Amino acid sequence: MIEIRPFGQVNKHPVYEVILTNQNGMYVSSCTLGCTITAIATPDANGIIENVVCSFDTAEKYKQYPQFFGAAIGPFAGRLEDAFIEINGVSLQVRPNEGHHLLHGGNDGFHNQLWQFETGDSSRGQFVKYYLNFDSIDFPGKLNMSITYMLTNSNELIISYEGISDADTILNCTNHSYFNLSGNLKRTIEGHALKFGSREMLYLDKQGLPLGNIENIVGTVFDFNEKKYLKEVINSNFSQVKLASGGIDHPFLLQKNEIELSEEESGRKLTIITDEQALVVYTGSKIGNGYSFKEAPAQNYLGICLEVQNVPNSIKYKHLPSSILKKGIPYKHETIYRFTNV
Repeated sequence: MIEIRPFGQVNKHPVYEVILTNQNGMYVSSCTLGCTITAIATPDANGIIENVVCSFDTAEKYKQYPQFFGAAIGPFAGRLEDAFIEINGVSLQVRPNEGHHLLHGGNDGFHNQLWQFETGDSSRGQFVKYYLNFDSIDFPGKLNMSITYMLTNSNELIISYEGISDADTILNCTNHSYFNLSGNLKRTIEGHALKFGSREMLYLDKQGLPLGNIENIVGTVFDFNEKKYLKEVINSNFSQVKLASGGIDHPFLLQKNEIELSEEESGRKLTIITDEQALVVYTGSKIGNGYSFKEAPAQNYLGICLEVQNVPNSIKYKHLPSSILKKGIPYKHETIYRFTNV
């Protein structure tokens, strides 16, 4: 079943929410502001269907509390030092939005755009496809972008990204959902367990910018090759944990394409299968308080972002994988979010 309903206004323009529901009762909703995922509701071990992401009930609240909750991120996910781009030997200065730096595409990034959409069914499941003609004063080229959210009857959310530019530019996309498998935000993510294959990561400087040295993490607090509870890292005295305000906000280089997040009390498990090279883990140490999500008051560590993408700050460090998209060459990436029980 596909439902479309009003979701508020932004600058006097209407925003719509699209709800996809599969035959198991799982549903995924998203809205035309920033292709933002506004709910992912999945069953726990007892079959109780609850929301497993931090989300609001109107577009206005997403604008009021701009921490990219659930948003599509682009044209460049992560941080770019000094808001500086170099393409084909030409240096470009873009408008910063985090001090002197660029974060998640800047104030006019994908998350703040109103997207067009269409819905439909395919052999894989129901889908909503969002479209955007992105013509920014900051980034070279006119970019034709689409992002598709598909819900299957196997309780999978498949996110597909496609883009093509009429000039060489940069493109690095991700989704910024804050996951909490307890259901309806009943507990923080400190009791969640995380596992993924990675032997290397980038450390941060004092401004939160990824550094260029590739660090070996086997046997350290950041080693997630075996299942590890997030509280083990959050409560660590390691200097890099303190730099991230008491948690993780770091890029990891993936060796395997699967990431597993689980919470034993609810019995929920999320498996992410991606074709991207890196994973940025953010444990929500700056969510803050004084406002509320749909189901609970905001607090630090109420959600974890698992941002599959290319490596952030890669413009500065030439030995890292490039995010330059050549004119006329299609950009295509797909990530599967599979929800099961432990």
